[in-house]
This record gives sequence, C-alpha cells and structure tokens, in this order.
Amino acid sequence: MTEERPPGRDILWSPWRMQYIRAKKPKHCVFCEAAAADPAEDEKRYVVYRGRAHFVVLNIWPYNNGHAMVVPLKHATDL
Repeated sequence: MTEERPPGRDILWSPWRMQYIRAKKPKHCVFCEAAAADPAEDEKRYVVYRGRAHFVVLNIWPYNNGHAMVVPLKHATDL
C-alpha cells in the first residue's frame, strides 16, 4: 500500500546536510556559547543582532534560505 501525502508535504531531502549529520557534535550549548562570546566575534558566529534579553542568529544548516533564530539569553529547560 502506497502512502499518499497532501500537496506540499513531500519528504525533505538535503544531501548537502550529510556533513553536519556525520560531524562530531559539541557537548555544550552552542547558543549559550554564542551569548557569552565577545560581540566582536558576532560575524564569525552568525549573530546578527543582540538585545537585552535575546539575540538573533542565522542558522548555518538551514532547510530554506534566510532561516534566522531568536534565542533568549537566559538558558531554560522549559517555558
């Protein structure tokens, strides 16, 4: 039996992401590291904005163009 998917619900296939999938993952929180870093390193870390309670960072492994994330400066395990 073949499973039918609604239009636009195809499986994402991004073979260029294999580099990320196979890479060794850090044991620390990359967002906490970026938040604590010297703002002079923002370009290297893809941080595009810093606010009082958050910062905005570009995703270096996006599924689509222009993917940005708003990250709170306070690390929390839940809302």
